[in-house]
Amino acid sequence: MAWYSLLPESMNTLETWLIRFFILLGILTIGPWAGLVIFDIVFYIARVIAYEFPLIGGRANGERKPRAPTLTERPSGRRRAFSLRGEAVGGEGSQSTTLEKEMMRRLVHTEKDKT
Repeated sequence: MAWYSLLPESMNTLETWLIRFFILLGILTIGPWAGLVIFDIVFYIARVIAYEFPLIGGRANGERKPRAPTLTERPSGRRRAFSLRGEAVGGEGSQSTTLEKEMMRRLVHTEKDKT
């Protein structure tokens, strides 16, 4: 129990159970995510170690060394471009972007569906 409580002494039991309930909810929320992160780290370490084994490992079979996944590189090797704005379409005088055109196309499409 906390040293300072806003509730009266008679509600200590209720407060204790509420605290336990919210701790349980926190564990249920964070637990699976933490488990997945730990699994991912262990799996990556196991792949790196298995790569080094003679005869059965990746090095013996001529495979590439396993790398951690990256968000900036595609599987093809080309880097991803992160941007919040669309690319301009047309010439120098065009103010409209591909994003704006796509949004207008969807808006018109949904308005046609309503009628």
